[in-house]
Amino acid sequence: MLWPCRVHRGMISPLASSNRAGRLAYNTSAAGRISTLMSIWWSMRSSLTVGALALLMLAGCYSLWAQATAPANHGSQLGLTTAGVPTFKSDVELVLVEVGVHDERGRAIGDLKREDFHVSENGAEQQICVFSHEELPLAVALVIDNSSSIAAALQELRAGALDTLALLKPADQVAIFSFGEKPEMVEGLTSDHEALSVDLWALSPYGGTAINDGLYEAALYLGHTARDRRRAVILVSDNEPSDEQTRDNSQVVRAAQQSGTPIYSIKVGNLGHSRSFFLTHPEARLHDVEKICRQTGGEMIDTRNGVSVTKAMETIITWLKQGYTLGYSPTNKLQDGTYRAIQVRVTPPGVARGRKYALFARDGYYAPTSP
Repeated sequence: MLWPCRVHRGMISPLASSNRAGRLAYNTSAAGRISTLMSIWWSMRSSLTVGALALLMLAGCYSLWAQATAPANHGSQLGLTTAGVPTFKSDVELVLVEVGVHDERGRAIGDLKREDFHVSENGAEQQICVFSHEELPLAVALVIDNSSSIAAALQELRAGALDTLALLKPADQVAIFSFGEKPEMVEGLTSDHEALSVDLWALSPYGGTAINDGLYEAALYLGHTARDRRRAVILVSDNEPSDEQTRDNSQVVRAAQQSGTPIYSIKVGNLGHSRSFFLTHPEARLHDVEKICRQTGGEMIDTRNGVSVTKAMETIITWLKQGYTLGYSPTNKLQDGTYRAIQVRVTPPGVARGRKYALFARDGYYAPTSP
């Protein structure tokens, strides 16, 4: 899948369609480039010689011909196979794992050292060769439920998301995805808080709840555009999926694990779920999002018991900023595409520097395959 581009304050940033009026689209079509060349010709005809104009038009036409005859290979640019399964170019020589450690009250524990951690892969102990507790720039994808089922909570959702922007540093970036019956990238990664605010207030509830599709697209996007940042997807939803979604749980988990992107959930809405949901879905489906969070190294915060969306957002941002990055060179060097289970633990078990803790890290990854 390709993300189109838009021009914003002199920069081109990835963006899918949006409802915001006045957006400028960067025209990448052949017709658009021909039109541009003709405009240049008319504006410069009085000062350019015929020979110079001929060279300009010849160069432009050759460029268009070369692009038209070149084989299309969009999938390989983004690491997509023909089956639509995400493949990220990873080096089997180094596996990076983002780790969060929280105490009993949910506060980040930020004073652990390299020697406090142990990592194993498929049960085999691994040597930690990379350790970082630096506050890396963030790349956060807000995935916002824009379905009709949470219309009543949309006001709080907007306010909480806007308050979150104040917690970010200038180097941090946020993207906005929304979903109803299908996902849409409203804004690509940007540190422009004004643009993000406009996007949030422009959301208008409609249709179904394709949660998995929104999570999948966001994880895939961050994996390809923010590799040098600490990434995270934050879902704001009532977590009631509908039948419109095309991605299952395993596809979402795989996309997030492969890109090293934990998924967090802020659950909003009423304590009681809609009756229509139980008429068409088993109760177990209500726990799908929580399972996805756990498998990818994230966590779910339920705001229906009195926690505000703003407080939940603040907690997650703090977790991200005080997280740990561990890296190891796996003892299994085979590039066979198999799943490798990762287990991270702190010594002694159950206690981190004298405090009880909960540890969050992705469950594993898929090894690359030989070219």
